[in-house]
Amino acid sequence: MSWQLWVVITLAAAGLVLLAAARMRHARQVFDHITEPERHPETQEPAPDELARARARHQPQPTRNRRHG
Repeated sequence: MSWQLWVVITLAAAGLVLLAAARMRHARQVFDHITEPERHPETQEPAPDELARARARHQPQPTRNRRHG
């Protein structure tokens, strides 16, 4: 019975190692994408008019306070 417990522990440890390796590989890809923007042409700066439209979407619209009476 003792050896079966060691098999389960070994399989769990191997699974954790594989999971950690996959997450580290993804983290490395993200880090490379951030630190080397010249290799990725799709991350170029947006045009000024695109920035203005994006800002306009996120700013609240001015409301007119009308006085009644």
